[in-house]
Amino acid sequence: MLVRPRNAGNVGATARAMKNMGIRRLVLVAARADHEDANRAREMAVHAEDVLAAARHVPTLQEAVADCGLVVGTTSRATARPEGECGPRDAAAQILAAAASNDVAIVFGPENHGLSVEELSLCRQVLSIPTSPSYASLNLAQAVLLVTYELSLASGVHQPRAAHGYAPHGQLELMYAKLEEALRGVGFLHSENAPHMMRTLRGLFGRAGLDEREVRVCLGLARQIAWASSFCPVDRPTGEPSAAAPETRT
Repeated sequence: MLVRPRNAGNVGATARAMKNMGIRRLVLVAARADHEDANRAREMAVHAEDVLAAARHVPTLQEAVADCGLVVGTTSRATARPEGECGPRDAAAQILAAAASNDVAIVFGPENHGLSVEELSLCRQVLSIPTSPSYASLNLAQAVLLVTYELSLASGVHQPRAAHGYAPHGQLELMYAKLEEALRGVGFLHSENAPHMMRTLRGLFGRAGLDEREVRVCLGLARQIAWASSFCPVDRPTGEPSAAAPETRT
């Protein structure tokens, strides 16, 4: 719910942010509605013109929230309510619980000064997005996106991706052995640095969390290095063993 929005572009961007997070009921309170502003709003809505077109226009906040069981006001002023306010993550669960059986309004004020004290008094709960004390004001559409993201996250719409299958330990050890053999063959590893360098490579690949396909790629890389090194022998420190004979290729 946007109260007296001053910038039509922000209205359109708000519609886009809402649709990104699966929320479609937009209410505009005392909003300007001239032709030029409407065009600008549509431009910023991009593919959320349907949200914009379905927006409900209401003259006053009192009328807009009359049927709502829970009204949540937003503000950047830390002292807006004597009982204080909470952040969007803390408020999300309560908002979703109330929305199961009530109409819920989340109210955003105009860009220049936000909701007035009188308007905040109509809200049962006040929400504030944590920001830097040096500059607390957020762009209207950004604020809407942050709040609706937390609601979407709390609702379970955005679930973390399932972890991909990691390669078995035995395949990893084979890969490390083949890589070490191939890198010795091209002179990258030798007796003095091999243990240290292999620990470094193990750490690198360990952080990558290789799956079986990626291990096969690395094994192919090791085979190719070993094969290529047979055509370009390198000088090795005295006593350093040579690489194993390359595989036959047809």
